[in-house]
Amino acid sequence: MRLLNTNTLRVQEFFTKIPRYVILSHTWEDEEITFQDIQNLATLADTCNGQQVIFDDIQALFHPAQPRKGYKKVVQACVRARNNAFDWIWIDSCCINKESSAELSEAINSMYQYYEDAVVCYVYLFDVSAKYHPRNPKSNFKRSRWFERGWTLQELLAPEYIVFFDKDWTKIGTRWSLRDVISVVTNIPIDVLEGRPIDKYSVAQKMSWAAFRETTRPEDESYCLMGIFSVSMPPIYGEGGEKAFMRLQQEIIRVSDDRSIFAWISEQGGERGLLARSPWEFRYSGQVRASSTDAIIGNSPSSYSFNNNGLHIHLPLEIHDSPSDVFLASLLCQTNDGSYVSVYLQRTTGGYYVRHNSGRAVLRSTSPPLDDVRELTVREGPIPRIIHTTGEKVVSQNHVNLLPSARHFVCSRLPPGASISTEFSVEFKTSQWQSTDLTYEYPSKHEAFTLSAAERVRDGWTFHTRLSYFLRIGGEDVNSIVGYRWYDDFDINRDYHPRADYMLGSLPNSCFVSACLEMRGDEKNLVEVDYFSPQDSQSEGVATTVGPELGFWVPFTVGSYELQVRRTCCLVDEWAEFTTPVVVPDSDFLVLEYTMPMVEEVEYFPEEIKRKGNELEADQRDKLKGEEGPTTFYVAVGCHQSVPWTYITFEGKSTRDVQADLQSRKEDLYGQTSATDAMSHRKLRVWIGPGTHLDEAFHMLRFEWVRDDDDAVDGEMEEKEKEEQESMVID
Repeated sequence: MRLLNTNTLRVQEFFTKIPRYVILSHTWEDEEITFQDIQNLATLADTCNGQQVIFDDIQALFHPAQPRKGYKKVVQACVRARNNAFDWIWIDSCCINKESSAELSEAINSMYQYYEDAVVCYVYLFDVSAKYHPRNPKSNFKRSRWFERGWTLQELLAPEYIVFFDKDWTKIGTRWSLRDVISVVTNIPIDVLEGRPIDKYSVAQKMSWAAFRETTRPEDESYCLMGIFSVSMPPIYGEGGEKAFMRLQQEIIRVSDDRSIFAWISEQGGERGLLARSPWEFRYSGQVRASSTDAIIGNSPSSYSFNNNGLHIHLPLEIHDSPSDVFLASLLCQTNDGSYVSVYLQRTTGGYYVRHNSGRAVLRSTSPPLDDVRELTVREGPIPRIIHTTGEKVVSQNHVNLLPSARHFVCSRLPPGASISTEFSVEFKTSQWQSTDLTYEYPSKHEAFTLSAAERVRDGWTFHTRLSYFLRIGGEDVNSIVGYRWYDDFDINRDYHPRADYMLGSLPNSCFVSACLEMRGDEKNLVEVDYFSPQDSQSEGVATTVGPELGFWVPFTVGSYELQVRRTCCLVDEWAEFTTPVVVPDSDFLVLEYTMPMVEEVEYFPEEIKRKGNELEADQRDKLKGEEGPTTFYVAVGCHQSVPWTYITFEGKSTRDVQADLQSRKEDLYGQTSATDAMSHRKLRVWIGPGTHLDEAFHMLRFEWVRDDDDAVDGEMEEKEKEEQESMVID
């Protein structure tokens, strides 16, 4: 691989003994510099006699009309890397010679490894300002183009550490400190951003992460995913996006027998094969887990292969009522809530099968019938990352720097052997089994914090070194653990939270202290300490963790009641006449209003007719209220920590009235998946059940009427409806 020297701006090629380097992730803009352009800077470096090159030097060298934006990005990245002791940086625009097709192919197949091997990844967001914290609704962080591009997905997943910078190269945060925001933007589980290996997730789940991303060339939709699935294939630009994606799936099949690769739905429906045509078709597959790879069906193995006449696979088939040549086939994989995924297959002439109604995948709560035949399978695990080990006693050099906002604190307790390198920087060393505490105070012990560093052997057999930092916020006695509030810890070379690099704590004066581990090109460990008040935009970083939204299917009609929404974009469901999707943000809820329909409103009639119509409507409402009970009921559907809840009432004047009433007591409703309210001689029960199809909503709002004098019918009615639902889903 080629690396760019941050001091001389010369490109050098390495085959072995690759030095520690930082890597840049960005989206391409106009005036990007190429490998050929960067060669011109070698002349500039010679004229500077080995001194560090700055952007002003570049401006003086080139003609005023020559583009400069790309050069500025490269130089600013090099300056940032140099400040953290990195001599080398990798930037795709100028470290790859794209005029060589062989080199381009090698770089595309090695890109994931480049980012994975980097010490740290700098993400430059040219369209983001650090004026607002990313958790602030006014921030444009979540709308950055970087989250929409296909290539940046692997650049988000592969590196060990990631630091985000805005358009002016102001630090926004790290992947760890912003992991909840990034998870909401990308639909990638927080566990992945915290370091859980992506091979623990199914093919369908990983495909869903790429579903809403775009690339300039259609073939790159597939090429940018090769590293995520640990496969390689030569890029063939001009083959088209669908052919490239077909080749990608065939390569995945060679190394994986996970049947979730077939858990997709098309937009147009119709007859298809079992392979998808783009990541977009996996947009609703984020909750589909990997199939059980140790199961076999009948006397046939669960493995499958792709040959010249199609995909060879064994599937359990269930006869479909009509037409007779259509079958329901289980993929032997389940969603997160335990539902089994099935698709329709149709037999054609010659004994071949095609996927029937490819716009629908069925979810069922019961497992498909399987013969009890077993087979032993041996699988190769992923190659682990190289871990540097040593049997010698390791001594680490540590630096703690106070940022300008925190420089009113004074280091009141200096550990043995520590020294103050500058007015606001402390240096100290740690060795195995040694713990070092730095205590800062201002103006007294009541406003104090301690940064602790501990280094110890993690594994007695391999002598791995584990370095941990802990942030402790004051108490009555800053020299004791009593009274401290413990916050997140981030470790270097560790098992628990391997990517943690940021921690945050609140002081008694309502201000905050943060500590961030800064990645460096040498062996030193640098921690930067920041301080900010509740008025600062950074204080939004301590807000409630951003959670994902939940989708619900809700019926348009419940008996004689109708949902008060416009009937647009509704889908026909097998057991409810009409349903519509609603989305509920985390820690929030919606109130739905169901009302008995009255006379049609007369918008274009004279006032006298309107008046008589309104009087007739009032008479009807009074009559219904007297004979059958209230003419309106309200249902709340909410979400808290990804768990749904619901509530029903016949009381209330409006949705706004019911919402205000529930706002103060919604915490008592968390986790309540069933509710009942009475009217006249009947009760109406609402409960949240699983969805019946693979789509944007995994939950279904269901209703049933229950008589007061025999509540025992609840269970019978539920069982009956469940049986009817199962049979109708197969239809």
